[in-house]
Amino acid sequence: MKKILLMLFLTSLLFGKIENFKTIQSDFIQKVTNDQNKTIVYDGTFYATQDKKALWIYQKPIAKKIYFNGNKVLIVEPELEQVIVTTLENTPNITLLLQEAKEITPNKYSAKFMDTIYNIDATPHAINKVTYRDKLDNLIEIIFSNQSTNLFLDDELFRATIPNGYDIVHE
Repeated sequence: MKKILLMLFLTSLLFGKIENFKTIQSDFIQKVTNDQNKTIVYDGTFYATQDKKALWIYQKPIAKKIYFNGNKVLIVEPELEQVIVTTLENTPNITLLLQEAKEITPNKYSAKFMDTIYNIDATPHAINKVTYRDKLDNLIEIIFSNQSTNLFLDDELFRATIPNGYDIVHE
């Protein structure tokens, strides 16, 4: 659930820091480093719309898709042949949180969300990187690249399909 909240936070963050756009597409690399200095690197592509639809497509090392549509979240995990269906009820107003994010130095921000401090490198036109430590003391770093805004993104992109035979888990 923490990863889902992080993805919602980042989705809102992108809209909070990039000005005047209707859609965004970006590649990302997510590095997770544990307390023994072992790192797992994920990569993929991120899509979002101003009306709070988002899709995180993880490509490596495992395939996974996380769909956000308002308060509903679907996580499609092909390797497990399962779909997790959940909502984001009882989530703080992230937009308000981002408005209160403090600029530490030019293009460097800090925001607190659910007892975690997020360090954000951003310009008015792009999010470059987000870093934080999770509750297990893992260092998480998400690097965004190849960003494009105001592209046409068909609503079908954000419509999750559940393959036949997949287990459906409701949280």
